[in-house]
Amino acid sequence: MSSSPHDALFKAAFSRPDIARSELELLLPPTLREKLDLASLTLRPGSFVDEDLRHRHSDLLYELRTVSDSPALVFVLMEHQSTFDAHMPFRLLRYAVRVWDKWLVDHPGKATKLPLLISVVLHHGDDGWRARPELSSMFDADPETLKATRDYVPHFHFMVDDIASLSLEALAARTIHVLGRLVQLAFWTSHSVERFKQAKPIMRELAATTKRDAATRTLLTQLYVYLLRVLGDVDASPVYDKLLEIAGPEGKEDVVTAGDQLIAQGLAKGLAEGRAKGLAEGQAKGLAEGRAKGLAEGQAKGLAEGQAKGLAEGRAEGFRRAISKLLAVRSVVLSETGRSRLEACEDSQILEQWYDRAITATTEDEIFA
Repeated sequence: MSSSPHDALFKAAFSRPDIARSELELLLPPTLREKLDLASLTLRPGSFVDEDLRHRHSDLLYELRTVSDSPALVFVLMEHQSTFDAHMPFRLLRYAVRVWDKWLVDHPGKATKLPLLISVVLHHGDDGWRARPELSSMFDADPETLKATRDYVPHFHFMVDDIASLSLEALAARTIHVLGRLVQLAFWTSHSVERFKQAKPIMRELAATTKRDAATRTLLTQLYVYLLRVLGDVDASPVYDKLLEIAGPEGKEDVVTAGDQLIAQGLAKGLAEGRAKGLAEGQAKGLAEGRAKGLAEGQAKGLAEGQAKGLAEGRAEGFRRAISKLLAVRSVVLSETGRSRLEACEDSQILEQWYDRAITATTEDEIFA
């Protein structure tokens, strides 16, 4: 998984155009929204981000067209922040320059104009967004000087969706994609177990209305992984039980899969022990026979080599299965060489990197790079 559970869930959800589109329909001012053809929204590859920025960004770049007859393109940058960043305006400016640089390189001698770029920041930090969402908030000048120099320095606004500052009722009533609401509720609840308890009935109601197609189940599993990671820091077992209530009987398998993934990574404290006791009831099927065998040996020997070996094998197998399922849902087909490479890999760290890339990759090369 990504080193940040927030980033992993953000990318899994908002790399889907239908969810991103509903967020834009909610946030864009009517005068701007009526100029854009949101139905044309298409995810761009992540190669627009320079390597020196990649470790600090959790971004998705979309392309869409205007409703006018002109062939104008508009890029929409969606940025995720789990904490307030006073440097965000400058980061967005740097990102925009790199997008335009790449545009000019890709259109040598042809491009005389640059595409528009609109920035949206999805934020759910504890204390809310604490600065004006514009580049001028970073300039070291008094208001009168800023006004006098406005025409001579870069200046732009960006939109901030400050989720954590909203009430639970306001968040639940949003007119956005049902999966988008679930993800935003998950971000909102990440601040405390108490918030999670408050949001549980609403999340259960929303989960019950979702379609059970493969893509939806993959995203819901990612959401359950997220909540187990951010709320189950001491003991994931109580969170796991509440997730089973949210998912209902029809979604139980997705919660089990989420728990299996975290056990394979050694991140679900308290859950592995309980899961080991339930192996006979079939609750550990996501980590395959290798993990089950290792747990059985480990229980017999008291924390011996068999358990460690079985968990390691199970972790690798869990990642291989997760990658295969994710690529199938996203219609990314591996070549015979790619399939062989995936099946032969026993290094869980490498498999973890491949899983992260598979969330947004569109080709085999992007995964194995």
